[in-house]
Amino acid sequence: MDKKLLIEVLKKEIEKSTGCTDPGAVTLAVAKATEVLGEKPERIKVAVSSNVYKNGISVGVPGTGQRGLRQAAALGIYLSEWTGEDLGLLDHVNNEIVRASQDLLKEGGVKVSYLKETPDRLYIKAEVFKGDNTAWTVIQGDYSNITETGKNGHTLFNKPVKKTENGVDALIRFNIADIIETIKHLDLEELEFLIEDAKVNKAAAEEGMNNENAVMGSALSSMIKDAPFPYSAMMLGKLYTASAAEARMIGLNVPIMAIAGSGNHGITNFLGVLAAAEILKVSETGLARALAISSAITVFIKGYIKRMTAFCGCSVAAATGVAAATVYMLGGSFEDMVNAMHSVLGALAGIVCDGAKESCAYKLSTATATAIEYAYLSTKKKVFIPRGNGIVSHTIEHTFEKLGQLNNPGMVETDKCLLEIIEEIQSQY
Repeated sequence: MDKKLLIEVLKKEIEKSTGCTDPGAVTLAVAKATEVLGEKPERIKVAVSSNVYKNGISVGVPGTGQRGLRQAAALGIYLSEWTGEDLGLLDHVNNEIVRASQDLLKEGGVKVSYLKETPDRLYIKAEVFKGDNTAWTVIQGDYSNITETGKNGHTLFNKPVKKTENGVDALIRFNIADIIETIKHLDLEELEFLIEDAKVNKAAAEEGMNNENAVMGSALSSMIKDAPFPYSAMMLGKLYTASAAEARMIGLNVPIMAIAGSGNHGITNFLGVLAAAEILKVSETGLARALAISSAITVFIKGYIKRMTAFCGCSVAAATGVAAATVYMLGGSFEDMVNAMHSVLGALAGIVCDGAKESCAYKLSTATATAIEYAYLSTKKKVFIPRGNGIVSHTIEHTFEKLGQLNNPGMVETDKCLLEIIEEIQSQY
């Protein structure tokens, strides 16, 4: 495939995010609506799709010590001057903004609800009010994709949600072998941005290891011992990914390089590969290419399963990419990559997504370690889940396609049931 297109897709699908992307997108929507209104609102009303609601109901909001979409929405009216930074606008949260937002919450000025039917599974509509004036913003299809704004009944901006040539769907027009072969011939200079992105996520992991409010990093650090590959890489991968994810999920103010719309995908993708690379002592060029392989696989799979899933996307997309990248660093063949990816999907496809919160750190770190293990088994032991075995099809592309079918329509009812369970449990607290 054309290397320029590949690099463009990767750069487009990787973006900085402070905090979980779902509450971050709600904050962005309210901030943009406030900008359109042109004055500080008195009230906020936000309606989201059930998937956004599920992902945002329990997760920490950076810098606030609080959780959930109401807190995220309340921040938005104080961040309107930073809407150009998209999901990075939460970098500007300070104590004064937090106090003001919590006063608004106490006054009952923020209402958040979810809609059973929406034009897209990723949908947010934020409305803000001041006296007789009102303004709104719609985000749809992707977390920073503003599709509509308006004021006092007049639509000011509107764009259709459509697939783009340089977006996540662009890669699925190619086969995996061609994508991998293209990456193998890319130079360090062309892929160096991926190493920088991995460093950002490693910094988040280090914060998670050292912050007194996070527990997984310190616990896993005590378990790190000298051991042969793959055990050393599996434990280091768990340490890095769990620490960064927990820091993010409890609301520590740490930036993350997200991929395919998910910060936790970005944590799994970048830190899983980085951990294996550090243990294997691969060159910078080798690391850059491995990161490109994992990133491309993650984006490719998301082209089929889309942004919102009923199963854990870190397990089925990002971890699958980590498996392929680890095979590459072990010197394995393309066939070994396919076998490792099939093993990950055959084993982990059933892990459900029950929203963003601390348990994500447990899930994605387990998936990361499993991906590294299966890469080793496939490459060095020739042990893997055979083709034609359950969801594992006869080609990797067809397996990815069937994974998309499993998500939608296959698990649509599962997703509804998950939300009902989450709401019931939350109502008891």
